[in-house]
Amino acid sequence: MVAGFHAPLHNAFAVWAQILAQNTGQTARSGLTGCVRLSNAQLDCVPSGPNVITARKHPLLNWLIYFFLVKAQLRSSFHRIYLRQAAPPPGPGSPPLIMFGNHSAWWDAHLAMALNEECWHTDGYVMVEDIQLARYGFFRWCGAFSVNRRDPRSAVESMNYAISLLTEAPRRSAGPRALLIFPQGEIRANDVRPLVFYQGAGRIASKTAQRAGACVLYPIALRYEFIGEQKPDAFISVGQPIVVRRENGAGAMDPRQITARMEQALTEELDRLHDDVVAYRLNSFTPLIQGARSINRVWDAVRGKEQIREVGIDQGE
Repeated sequence: MVAGFHAPLHNAFAVWAQILAQNTGQTARSGLTGCVRLSNAQLDCVPSGPNVITARKHPLLNWLIYFFLVKAQLRSSFHRIYLRQAAPPPGPGSPPLIMFGNHSAWWDAHLAMALNEECWHTDGYVMVEDIQLARYGFFRWCGAFSVNRRDPRSAVESMNYAISLLTEAPRRSAGPRALLIFPQGEIRANDVRPLVFYQGAGRIASKTAQRAGACVLYPIALRYEFIGEQKPDAFISVGQPIVVRRENGAGAMDPRQITARMEQALTEELDRLHDDVVAYRLNSFTPLIQGARSINRVWDAVRGKEQIREVGIDQGE
């Protein structure tokens, strides 16, 4: 996975709405109503061609970028990164998977990369705006590939490239193939409802399941809060995965239905996360990354004083 890009991660789904409109002569809209269709045949006729800046995954360089750039920023900027998971992490034999999360902050991709590097260890990839990737090309070593939001044909090529990455065999000694997406297409406040996803999310999942037999979709709820410490805490809550299987028939493969299930799953996980964090019910979380200590805790340690209790952790709530 890759981090370090702001809003561009991933306005690819806004591009998808443009593509739908230009290929059908209609106004493409997000959500479950007013959607237009782009057939699989139309999608397949555009190959993943030379307009895509492809990923150049390199395990060692990926780790160095994560450790010295991404993880270092997280440790200096947050008090702690918390994680909870409703299901076991994907294993080596897992079908290709899509991590889809809410996009509420600059830090979202950092947290997704931390989840992958610290816990999941998948062979992860992410779509990034071409201008940003051309400027910060070293992120290709982490699995970043480009999308050109100004060229609909190029954007379709990027979608097809994403599907091809998911359906290829993983690199040797790597985990299952994974793609990170933020299907809202833009940064939105955490508690805005309803969540509305662009239909490209369901399209990628459907095409991947058709080719690979199955695709597993993980809702990743992210939240940031100040809870009794000098710096904020960040929370990653992974919900129950959605499994899309080719054997379940055409209805289960409908991109609109898949997108609707994704919207519902992430909404429920976000609401559950909100309720637990604001009530300081933190015992269901485990620390993923320990960050910076508050200055009062450093000063108390220097003076040999007893540390004050942490909100939601030491109080047995």
